[in-house]
Amino acid sequence: MRSLKAVLASCKTIHQALQIQAQAVVTGRHHDPFLMAPFISFFATNHLHHSHLLFSQIPNPDLFLFNFLIRAFSLSQTPHHSLSLFRDAHTACKVFHESPVRDCVSYNTMINGLVRAGRADCSLKVFGEMRGNRVEVDEYTLVALLSACSFLEDRGTGRVVHGLVYRKLGCVNENELLMNALVDMYAKCGCLEVAERVVSCGNGKSGVAAWTSLVSAYALRGEVEVARRLFDQMGERDVVSWTAMISGYCHSGCFQEALELFVELESLGLEPDEVAVVAALAACARLGGLELGRRIHQKYDGASWHCGTHRGFTCAVVDMYAKCGSIDTALDVFSRTRDDMRTTFLYNSILSGLAHHGLGEHAMAVFEEMRLLGLEPDEVTFVALLCACGHTGLVNDGKRLFESMLSVYGVSPQMEHYGCMVDLLGRAGGLDEAYYLIQNMPFKANAVIWRSLLSACKVHGDVTLARLASHELLAMEHDHGARNVLLSNMLTLMDKHDEAASVRKAVDDVGIQKPPGWSYVEINGVLHKFLAGHTSHPEAKATQLMLRNIHMGLKTIGHVISA
Repeated sequence: MRSLKAVLASCKTIHQALQIQAQAVVTGRHHDPFLMAPFISFFATNHLHHSHLLFSQIPNPDLFLFNFLIRAFSLSQTPHHSLSLFRDAHTACKVFHESPVRDCVSYNTMINGLVRAGRADCSLKVFGEMRGNRVEVDEYTLVALLSACSFLEDRGTGRVVHGLVYRKLGCVNENELLMNALVDMYAKCGCLEVAERVVSCGNGKSGVAAWTSLVSAYALRGEVEVARRLFDQMGERDVVSWTAMISGYCHSGCFQEALELFVELESLGLEPDEVAVVAALAACARLGGLELGRRIHQKYDGASWHCGTHRGFTCAVVDMYAKCGSIDTALDVFSRTRDDMRTTFLYNSILSGLAHHGLGEHAMAVFEEMRLLGLEPDEVTFVALLCACGHTGLVNDGKRLFESMLSVYGVSPQMEHYGCMVDLLGRAGGLDEAYYLIQNMPFKANAVIWRSLLSACKVHGDVTLARLASHELLAMEHDHGARNVLLSNMLTLMDKHDEAASVRKAVDDVGIQKPPGWSYVEINGVLHKFLAGHTSHPEAKATQLMLRNIHMGLKTIGHVISA
């Protein structure tokens, strides 16, 4: 069974998959739900009817297969089939509960099915019933239970199952399946030191999956140095382990390192999976790496895992082009996406891009198109729309959207939405209205909102409100005292030199130390890193001269430079 699964995972065409399926039929294993699950998953993408046919040949399909096909049909052109499958799934549960004879195999099928269907809590209840009926467990029961604990992040029950493993089977060093399940459980539950000890006890026999779980857990916790040390220690790596490290770097903001590792993966001749490609595109978006992002898009647009149906890839491509300044290309990719493949996430990506480029009217038109497709906007949608309105001066549209969030769409405004409204009103000169909104928020305003108001005060010359906003900022966090420098400069320009000196003294008294900001710029496919205040880059002087010329040019045409 393992060899067939491994071969299927490497298939790139339907014809190859059909040949492997024929082997399963010849060997009489086409009724095995564990073997047929990857076949059903493979064919569901472009040949859903054939996938359903394979499913119908399994005597006792588990809930995972039911749920998989229910979701696939709900997204297809024949969603009504999902309803009949849903009814059949409840038949499946009823048969188990009414069965007079229940052995280890039937319990395992039910427990494993519930876990794979995302109902891990129910699987633990079934296990309790199994123990109550004195049915002996085997390694497959234990693996399923450890998976349930991983899903629930239930370390207490996980430790109990771990004890049961040793009482039932003794040492698990030779059992790769259980070793992987144990490590994954402890890693998902945050017990990384215990997980690492389990791997160490494997005497070098721990599988790639166990190491990958550990690498992923450390990386997601922000300990990328530890994750990379473990990654480098791995004797064998598969695409999943590379993906875990690349995604971990992105999660921790180490975008340059993520791209370097992605390029190294490609140089080894391995084909990255969708998760790794999406992470690389996200890193390009954050670094402004347009040329690399374009190459990744063009190379993997026709990848075997893509086939035009993986929405995550399309969202990442649109987001990358938009953030890298190529909004026309982002719009082109978006417009070529079929309506049935468009999701709220995809619309959020293009709306955020349009907002970033100050195309408010276009964003409103795209939002209307989204509504006509029947897609529900979420919190991110409204952040993008309100930002677009603020950057384009669409004050009335912004107010209307903000008021409709809860009443029309059932989305409760959060801090980010209030921040967008304060920015929108402040840019338009509605400082009193912005301050009134802050005073009537259902929660205390954060530093971002006060900073936005302070910047607007500088543009519109409202010293009284600027003093208030500056005071709030300094009271919240000392790090934001740097914004009081803005107030000091404001006061100096208005000949209030004594008050300006007082503000600067308050900044000095709290010992403000602002960490240097940095940015990346891509030139001819090479990424250049710039740190605020540093002059180490060979083109630093030329860059400073160009920025000064741009600044003077903007002032000449009447543009006001805000903080």
